[in-house]
Amino acid sequence: MLIPLAENLWEVSRPLKAPGLRIDHRMSVVRLSTGELLVHSPVELDGQLDGALASLGPVRHLVAPSTFHDLYWLAWFARYPQATFWGVPGLREAHPELPFHQLLNPDQPTPWEAELPKLLIAGMPKLNEYVFFHSATRSLIVADLVFNFSTDQNLLGKLFLKANACYGKVACSRLFRAFIKDRNAFRQSVEKLMEWDFERIVVGHGKIVPTGGKEVLAEVLLASRRVDNR
Repeated sequence: MLIPLAENLWEVSRPLKAPGLRIDHRMSVVRLSTGELLVHSPVELDGQLDGALASLGPVRHLVAPSTFHDLYWLAWFARYPQATFWGVPGLREAHPELPFHQLLNPDQPTPWEAELPKLLIAGMPKLNEYVFFHSATRSLIVADLVFNFSTDQNLLGKLFLKANACYGKVACSRLFRAFIKDRNAFRQSVEKLMEWDFERIVVGHGKIVPTGGKEVLAEVLLASRRVDNR
């Protein structure tokens, strides 16, 4: 159910309904130094997952890392009323029915900032994606910044992924790049991200990049014209 990636870091992936495309949605779980759990981009909650989390520690923080990661939340609010729910700017406006307690702010540290610093990927106001660095395990946790989809797709899925330049490789999709409104701000965010000493990339969709993640991300995001829509 929960797969350990490293000490105090777990993940679970579930299929995501997308016509013609085999895609999964990954949830990451970090056990903080307090023993409390932070849940990043939750998947659908069920009794088995609830029990697995309980065996690791108390759930105290839940994070929606972008405006597009807006599924499954009502069940989590109902199950963990004692937890703090963190969202990104724009999420409350899009989903007033979801009572997020705190908004992530680049100028305000979270209670867990020292061990799981955050970074806003600027220049994309429709998404406002935040990425996170689990320094203890040198793991970068992202939502949609890059994908790493399997080639195990039907014909329609292959055509869609090839059209978005993210078939069978780590890639920043054309669909994602279409939301970049300020390329200078985006590039500056990526350059700031690259100051982190990460090895693993825990992607929100697709296969985890277990090693060499920093070099892979530099090639994907900082190579000439990679942030253009072309």
